[in-house]
Amino acid sequence: MNALRRGVRNAFRNATRSVGVIVILAVAIALSISMLAARDAVNNKISSVRSSTGNTITVSPAGFFGGQGGGTALTTTQITVLLNIANVTAVQAQLSERLSSTQTNLTSPTTAGSLGQQFGGGGGFGGGSTTAAVAIRVIGTNSPGNSLVGGANGGGTEKLTSGTAFSPTSSSDVAVVGTTLATKNNLKVGSTFTAWGKTITVVGIYDAGSTFADAEVLMPLATVQKLAAATNEITGASVVVNNVNNVSGAVTAITKKLGTAADVTSTQATVQAQLAPLNTVKTISTYTLFGAVVAAGLILLLSMLMIVRERRREIGVLKALGATNRSVVSQFVAESTTFTVLGAIVGFVIGLLVSSPITSALVSAEGGSSSAPGGFVRGAAGGFGGGGSGFTPPTGAAAAAGRLRFGGISNTITQLHTTASWSTLVFALVAAIVIAGLGSTVAAATITRIRPAEVLRSE
Repeated sequence: MNALRRGVRNAFRNATRSVGVIVILAVAIALSISMLAARDAVNNKISSVRSSTGNTITVSPAGFFGGQGGGTALTTTQITVLLNIANVTAVQAQLSERLSSTQTNLTSPTTAGSLGQQFGGGGGFGGGSTTAAVAIRVIGTNSPGNSLVGGANGGGTEKLTSGTAFSPTSSSDVAVVGTTLATKNNLKVGSTFTAWGKTITVVGIYDAGSTFADAEVLMPLATVQKLAAATNEITGASVVVNNVNNVSGAVTAITKKLGTAADVTSTQATVQAQLAPLNTVKTISTYTLFGAVVAAGLILLLSMLMIVRERRREIGVLKALGATNRSVVSQFVAESTTFTVLGAIVGFVIGLLVSSPITSALVSAEGGSSSAPGGFVRGAAGGFGGGGSGFTPPTGAAAAAGRLRFGGISNTITQLHTTASWSTLVFALVAAIVIAGLGSTVAAATITRIRPAEVLRSE
């Protein structure tokens, strides 16, 4: 016990050196804790993204995209059998149609403009200053809460502002319309309009923040198939897979099942590319973590070697007076442990303060060269982001996928928040023990080789 007390007191014999050693150890330990927190945050983010993003496969008739192009419509049977494919959890089907001025009493809020004229006047592109109105796009869907309102050209993030969403299995003559279209035609919840000779009741109004998407109509899939004389026809589907790692297999199975009748694409490659910076940060943090621990151990080792060399005469005298190697070694181990404990305490506080900024800096630096996917990423959810009575917004993985659909995943993967878990605390303790052990080992071996007679004679 006396040896341990002497060791603790000896840690403060040279105040300047003690402060220097403690500060250096604190920096090394703070870096270790920061890297561990960064690694944990990156691991959690990678797991989250893999479970909720990039797990959607887009299926469309060959040659058909966003209401443009040719091709032959797929059938309901072709789409529903995709549910039997391994790892597929949901299939969201839709039928895209256009209402001309002779098929509806609605007036489009957008005009063709030069782009509309370039692509066929009444085609899918709006905007401009000419008076020719574009056809109104109608999307029939069996997943009103997760629909792709706006298609490839709309963009925006949909939010149900009033009313309710219709049932996925509904065949009623109901619709949810965009705010721009509703304003242009003085529509509100409960209003009616005509389409294909039928009276359609507005049950909800959404806001997508996009001129194109807000000029569209969302209706039950069965209703559009019936009214547009497109029985069993499907112009697009989103196939949701349980995990991004299973997407490749699902794509192969879908392609094999549908053959040349469909174009099958996924965002797996895009997600993997976006995750690459996170994997790089994970590697950097792992190497830096071990490097910091080893560096701290070496710093303490060199410091203790210097201290032992300075106290050779003292050690010789202690041995000459009968002190055993064990008691002398214990004294120096206690001294190195004191340095380490104080450095760990200071380092832990610093690590908590700087872990989040360091993680953000690493992710920003590694992700700076990665570009977000063009347009939007089609996801598993996101027809409406919330709001309105009678509609429950998607939650969990579905909601995450919906949030990522239009803007890519770049913003989401960079939003990392580090926290000090119990595992971090345990690691800090283990790291301190390892550092103290490394710093004391060689010093202890040096002490055991010191012979009192030789030391006293040289003095």
